[in-house]
Amino acid sequence: MIPLSFGYSPCPNDTFIMAALAEDRVDTPLIVRHVLADVETLNQWAVEERLEVTKLSFTALGKVRTAYGLLYSGAALGRGCGPLIVARPHTSLDGLGSGLVAAPGELTTAALLLGLYLGRAPTYKHMVFSDIMPEVAAGRADFGLVIHEGRFTYAQYGLEALLDLWEWWESDTGSPIPLGGIAVRRDLGQEMARTVDDAIRRSLIAAHGASEEAMPYVLAHAQEMDPLVVNRHIELYVNAFTLNLGPDGLKAVEGLFSRAEAAGVFSGSALPVMAY
Repeated sequence: MIPLSFGYSPCPNDTFIMAALAEDRVDTPLIVRHVLADVETLNQWAVEERLEVTKLSFTALGKVRTAYGLLYSGAALGRGCGPLIVARPHTSLDGLGSGLVAAPGELTTAALLLGLYLGRAPTYKHMVFSDIMPEVAAGRADFGLVIHEGRFTYAQYGLEALLDLWEWWESDTGSPIPLGGIAVRRDLGQEMARTVDDAIRRSLIAAHGASEEAMPYVLAHAQEMDPLVVNRHIELYVNAFTLNLGPDGLKAVEGLFSRAEAAGVFSGSALPVMAY
């Protein structure tokens, strides 16, 4: 069995999923090298086809479908978990289309969703997601497009939430909002894709069964060390869709892809979304 590089972010939902696998508590034939990086870095690496297995935004997956196929386990999508638009007090949402928006990366699903909401891409200032709220609080950007634990911590920076893109998506589609997933390079073959999927699912099941064993790994990598915020993050982003994307999850992803293709964000593909 050849070693495989697994890329994922240091965010609590990803490290919770991968903890048991990282600590050799999963029965798998795989030899895994764990590579942790910011989500936009992982997106850019996917364009380069650098990693065999990677977490990535669904926008990035739409652009690299020739090289990568989605797995059924490890996805981040659901209800009430969309990106937020935040700003300093007394800021009007009316200026969103003309203001400067601090955002987590051009290939993030958050950026895609905001562009779809506005009907065009706003003026973005892209940066690592953890820098967004300080940037807005300091007045160096008019709005912030926040993801991950930013849903829970923006008030600590004196900011207010003006728009929840989940509410717009829900009213417009009725589907869970698709944010990101774990994909495997297609050149590894479908049998390997199934083996990888099984290992990730086993790791998540182990974390659910003994969360106290997973938490040291999660806390060691968390951007936000407050255990309450970490637990809220996991509860929101790790759900039934994470264990198995299922038909409703796949429908949501395909719906997002259709909208992105219609908007010219990326081209359509004859390949299936899934790796197998």
